Amino acid sequence: MKNRIVDDPEFQKLLAQIIEEQIPFCRLLGMKAHSLAPDSPALTLTMKPELLGNFAQGMLHGGVIASVLDSVAGVAILLKLAQQQPKDDVFSQLREFGLMSTIDLRIDYLKPGKGQLFTANAEVTRLGKRVANVLMTLRNEQNELVATGAAAFMLHGRN
Repeated sequence: MKNRIVDDPEFQKLLAQIIEEQIPFCRLLGMKAHSLAPDSPALTLTMKPELLGNFAQGMLHGGVIASVLDSVAGVAILLKLAQQQPKDDVFSQLREFGLMSTIDLRIDYLKPGKGQLFTANAEVTRLGKRVANVLMTLRNEQNELVATGAAAFMLHGRN
């Protein structure tokens, strides 16, 4: 049986490299690819002083929370596309990343963003021809739910 592209070590390595090194904003925030499993992708973020919103209380900035949730949603869609509609090669599959954009993002801030390590997870709830919908969560290292999110992404150039 042919190895699925989503499980291809080269695909996984290059996708992690894109997230961690090639997307400048993700690199600036320090996002890391924790899991690139298509049904349970996860990005992590380690607290650093530059990410504080409320410096007096040591809380993660709300914009950082929104950014990591938006990012994990995009990763989830890319992985779902690779799983359900694989391309012929790794590079064609990775190009799909450039063919999507956020059209709606809702974040519910549930608890102060306190902690040292945050994990963002996402689940694609609908993958249509032109729009994908995703639900996301952000938890700290104590497994406290810090925020949830819902996003819609436009999938450009798809038939």
